[in-house]
Amino acid sequence: MQETKGVQRQKKKKRQPFFSVVIPTHNRRKRVSRAIRSVLRQSCKDFEIIVVDDGSKDGTKRKIRRNFGSKVRYFYQTKSGPSAARNKGIQHARGNYIAFLDSDDVFLRHKLKHNKRYLRKHPNCKFLYSWYYDIPVGHKRKRKLKKPRSYKSLNRFRHSLYRRKFTIRTSTVVVHHRCFQRVGRFNRKYRYSQDWDMWLRLAKFYLGHCQRKPLVKYNRYKKKRSPRKIRKYHRRIKNNIRSVYRWKKKKIRRLDRKYGR
Repeated sequence: MQETKGVQRQKKKKRQPFFSVVIPTHNRRKRVSRAIRSVLRQSCKDFEIIVVDDGSKDGTKRKIRRNFGSKVRYFYQTKSGPSAARNKGIQHARGNYIAFLDSDDVFLRHKLKHNKRYLRKHPNCKFLYSWYYDIPVGHKRKRKLKKPRSYKSLNRFRHSLYRRKFTIRTSTVVVHHRCFQRVGRFNRKYRYSQDWDMWLRLAKFYLGHCQRKPLVKYNRYKKKRSPRKIRKYHRRIKNNIRSVYRWKKKKIRRLDRKYGR
């Protein structure tokens, strides 16, 4: 009987994928199908795909079930926003690492292979992101290679994130699943910049590592957003992070002098 239980535990361990790819979506049945295919085409097959449907009414569920079947773990929720959708994906993830993919972006073919190789080589890395191609959809401008910064100092990494000196795109990010037990999940109260808030909270404990190669296509669509509302959320996020980091105004001025604004 003990041997049987041991075999069962071993099989369970084998079934645990290295990555859980979490894809939130809302009324994007064509785009999300393209995103899913980009994961299924990965040269590294050590993953599961979790799609969280945030209240779609365009036949997303039917299309995913028909086209992908058991290759995708599909979850539906009433419309609650992207943070709630990502959180549901994190909740159901079985993988050691959570790889995020927005439903209008795509992974390049060797993305997970390069991620896995880097994480195996750097076991202390719990928070990973990469360069990416910025592709303006519906514009004449050609795709552009974006190179987010990388740092060896945690303080400098935090300060640069706080001052928005660079952007970490969600679809490039991989985070160890235990990190969310420490920092919490995405804040559902933030309508904008929930991802920036999460990277800042992760940076309290974890230095972000950047892979200096493009691994994702970030498709930039025209979106109607109020700059005033975005600024309001940015102020709230900054106020919260100053409390999390215990940064007083004097400390921030000192960091600004040291690293530049």
